Amino acid sequence: MNDSGMIGYCGVDCAACKTYAMDRDCLGCKHTDWTQCEICPPVKCCRLRQIDFCAECSEFPCEMMAGFYEESPGHRDAYERMCRMRGSEEGKDGI
Repeated sequence: MNDSGMIGYCGVDCAACKTYAMDRDCLGCKHTDWTQCEICPPVKCCRLRQIDFCAECSEFPCEMMAGFYEESPGHRDAYERMCRMRGSEEGKDGI
């Protein structure tokens, strides 16, 4: 699988996930059949907008994702990845 195949809609690197490392049954958010009650908000939003990554959104980083990107070092890495995908400098987009 190519590098972007394990990058979630939000920018999280699934291959770096501890759960994925222990149990490779996870297909990643792009290949999971989500139920309405369990769907991850970034997944739902990106699918509604028909985009592959938050970085492709004209509202990036939106209020919902700005909070997410500040939750942990891994999420901060995801934000930086999304900034690079947009071709912008880290932090330039305002979180």
